[in-house]
Amino acid sequence: MKQGVIVVNHGTMNYDIRQKTIDEFILSIGDRIENADIVSVYTDGDVRRGLRESTGERVQNLKAAILAMKERGVNSLVVVSTDVHDGAAYRKLMDETVGLASQFQEVRISKPLIYSEEDYIVTARAVYGAYGDIVGDDILVLIAKGDKDYGSEELECFERELQQHIDHSYVASINGRRKLYRVIKDLSKLELQTKRLVLVPLEFMAGNGVENEVSQEYTVLADRLRSEGYEVSQQFRGIAEYDEFQRLYMRHLYDARR
Repeated sequence: MKQGVIVVNHGTMNYDIRQKTIDEFILSIGDRIENADIVSVYTDGDVRRGLRESTGERVQNLKAAILAMKERGVNSLVVVSTDVHDGAAYRKLMDETVGLASQFQEVRISKPLIYSEEDYIVTARAVYGAYGDIVGDDILVLIAKGDKDYGSEELECFERELQQHIDHSYVASINGRRKLYRVIKDLSKLELQTKRLVLVPLEFMAGNGVENEVSQEYTVLADRLRSEGYEVSQQFRGIAEYDEFQRLYMRHLYDARR
């Protein structure tokens, strides 16, 4: 069967960050799955429109990419999520893919980064590997998008697992139950010797000019922590810039193909 792989992301017009994350991930997939038809799609219409107007590049949405795969003779399709947790974006990906699944002999969908109990464990290890030396005995706060309907429980379970590796580590969400003010409240109850805090965006792509919600709120959240008296070290890179996390997303792709 002819294999097709579609990698789904919110998208960005920041070329340098795109190269280090989504493009690097696609190259890794190509190295491991020979002769596959591999494309990336962006879910944000403003990003797609901006790329088309500024550079002439035409990036498809998911539905268009699935239909184009069919036209090119793909009959075994894997749709790869770059989501962090099971939220509204992942549910939409699933709905759009399942709606067109009858076009192919087989269709698989990979899971988000943090989905199962095993994911909590291996992702916590990846965080420790990427940031453990930077954090040391200080405080780590990960900023995730979160979602009021989905994903909050996964993020909270992940936080508990993360604390097995870094004592004072927390996951704050922009839209979920575990907002930053709750983390600050928890920290205020502790008699910590340090006020140094490492802030990390828990997002596949992140950075100045990246159009997702975590990147847009990141500086505001850092300033909020400083106003509470913390010395904030900003690690403003998406997790896909680290090999530890690229491997986990690849693992989910392999799981989906089984």
